[in-house]
Amino acid sequence: MTIINTLIIAIFSFSVNLFNENPTLEEPKELAWNKITHDFGDIVQGSKSKFTFKFTNKSATPVNITAASASCGCTVPNYSKESVDPNNQGEVTAIFDSAGKEGYFVKTITVTTNVGVSYLTIKGNILKEEPKVKSPIQLD
Repeated sequence: MTIINTLIIAIFSFSVNLFNENPTLEEPKELAWNKITHDFGDIVQGSKSKFTFKFTNKSATPVNITAASASCGCTVPNYSKESVDPNNQGEVTAIFDSAGKEGYFVKTITVTTNVGVSYLTIKGNILKEEPKVKSPIQLD
């Protein structure tokens, strides 16, 4: 019985350690982002907010963005399609649509390039716009 218990504990410990190993998420050293997080602050529900993240290519070769994807359908990333030569700038624009949403949000944009993967974050607070009360007096 103790052999079985020891074997179960050993298997459990191994599987827990296997799932706890997190690879470090390092930004590619070849890209110098102006910032990787942007806080929109308070925005009105139903509005669209846009921010452009810029990076400088610090490598000796051109950088190509091969993909940019958002953590949800409410955020649309647009990015530089051309190669970014050394010491030049490229950009990724995030457009967030707050329609139908309320409260605090955090969204991630994953940018894949030929030199690695970068993670950009947008966040903010969506304020529900109260309906405007119409006056009972109508002026024509």
